Amino acid sequence: MASLALVAAVLGDLPREGLRVVAVIVAVVLAPVLLVVIAVAALLAALVSGFSGAGRSDPPPLPPAHLAVMVEVSADSGVPWTLLAAIASVESGFGANMATSSAGAIGYGQFLPSSWEAYGQGGDPYDYRDAIPAIARYLADHGAPADIANAVYAYNHSWEYVALVLGRASYYASVVPDPTSPPAFSAAAAKVMTP
Repeated sequence: MASLALVAAVLGDLPREGLRVVAVIVAVVLAPVLLVVIAVAALLAALVSGFSGAGRSDPPPLPPAHLAVMVEVSADSGVPWTLLAAIASVESGFGANMATSSAGAIGYGQFLPSSWEAYGQGGDPYDYRDAIPAIARYLADHGAPADIANAVYAYNHSWEYVALVLGRASYYASVVPDPTSPPAFSAAAAKVMTP
């Protein structure tokens, strides 16, 4: 009888021990997977909000005179005008804030002085007519238009910055009629770009 009681006691604990083993396996194997899934979901949410502008105010309106230069530079360089607009929007709000950054970046495109010397071709970093072509030359020298993401990363070494710029480029593409198509680019469409 004592041996039956011992067997019953051992068998009675077996399901509990089995559950503990399963719990340890779940904790060891699934917890890291769950953390990765949560991290990926957070990254995707950040990228989507950067692309859609969710939770943020709309980017500043694109001045028509700046757009005209961007379209011309895009035709010459192959760098999309939307990318030029996005960088100008992020860097200085199309010239609304051209204060020297804490890193020493200056002007419309917030170039470091050494970068401006290399890409500005003697122009004025505070004049959009000189800065937009310099931005395009910099991006082209770093892989655009073939590798936009890495070209933007070279402009500012931050993947958050890349996501913000690509989101702004998408935004401008969605709100500004195709400026290379004269019939679509009417006075009514220009109202979308100015306050």
